[in-house]
Amino acid sequence: MGAPQLDTRPPVADMATPETFSRPTQPTQPMQPTQQAPSTKHATHEPMVDTSRELRPTAQQALANWWNHKLPPTARMLLTQLGVAVAVVLVVLPLASSLGWFGLHTAAPSSASPASQMTMGMTTNPPSPNAPAHPLYNPQAPAAAQGDIVNVHLTTKETLVSIAPGIAYQAWTFNGTVPGPVIRVRQGQTVHFTLTNGDSAMSHSIDFHAAQTAWNINYQPVAPGASLTFDWVANYPGAFLYHCGTPPVMEHMANGMYGAIIVDPANGWATPAQEYVLVQSEFYTQRAANGTYTLDSAKMMNSAPDYVTFNGYANQYSQQPLTVQKGQRVRLFVINAGPTHFSAFHVIGAIFSDSYVDGNPANHMQGNQTLTIPPGGGVVAELTMPEAGEYPFLTHSFMDASMGASGLIKATP
Repeated sequence: MGAPQLDTRPPVADMATPETFSRPTQPTQPMQPTQQAPSTKHATHEPMVDTSRELRPTAQQALANWWNHKLPPTARMLLTQLGVAVAVVLVVLPLASSLGWFGLHTAAPSSASPASQMTMGMTTNPPSPNAPAHPLYNPQAPAAAQGDIVNVHLTTKETLVSIAPGIAYQAWTFNGTVPGPVIRVRQGQTVHFTLTNGDSAMSHSIDFHAAQTAWNINYQPVAPGASLTFDWVANYPGAFLYHCGTPPVMEHMANGMYGAIIVDPANGWATPAQEYVLVQSEFYTQRAANGTYTLDSAKMMNSAPDYVTFNGYANQYSQQPLTVQKGQRVRLFVINAGPTHFSAFHVIGAIFSDSYVDGNPANHMQGNQTLTIPPGGGVVAELTMPEAGEYPFLTHSFMDASMGASGLIKATP
């Protein structure tokens, strides 16, 4: 067959349309690069395309080229893992939380006081069988002793005490309580002190942070059944710690051997006030075979307490708050027995109008929001509640507050 003949004539429409008659026939000559093709439409509907420039890859194409060809495989793997981790944190976890997958939003709002809600992080140890009832540790500061000489007698002994609801702890104590009794004297008085060791198995001793006396003479271990007596003069006013000083000191303190001693200024405090004593401390627990709890030395050395308390019992002043009248000055003697954690003492809804580091009036501060108390330190904090209501107190180290170091001050009309 011969080569097909090509019809080079312009195509002719099969049917005439209005447009065919209304538009003149245009020449079929090709356009020059610098010429613009005529248009019968508005310029804004058909944007100009500059064909004199080379086509460049889009941003998406450039990113794909960089990812597939220029980025090393190891880097691609690391970036992929990072992206997955970010997606989990920003998307998956919040979504799971909102849906209640972790049980974080399934509980109804609590009607309990703000202080009792701090217990959310408390260790849930199994309860001890026949745990002793906890008598409220009286937080009211006792009156200072009269006379030039004050007789103080402490006896050490092991006692089973409750440190949280249902949690019985085999404590080492002064006079059978944790903390030991509050001692209050006046600046310039002589303290005639006697320590009797009622323990049958180990030695104990005393260390008064308020005293100036030779450690190698008066702070030495006292054998079981023995006693030691010495005198010292309260030269400095303040809010002080006393504790057992027998090595290992940390172990004796973590088991409960501490208390507060207040030394009033020689002329007393400048302003009358309702006075309370709060001793913060930590408990590191392990369950014994009989269901009671003893010291866990590993937790103690890792600074991982199960309970942090004021006056030896978790949240004991949440249901039985400290009380004061609206507008009445409150004076708080706050001691941190530790043995390790700092206290960041704070009262929600209040400001400390006056505070004294270590309780010495010479160390005066005003308008504090939170008071830092190191282990072995103390502070006197004064405040006034202008409105009736509840004012939670706690350590602003919230991990410790969640473990029991919180309570309430209730201001009545």
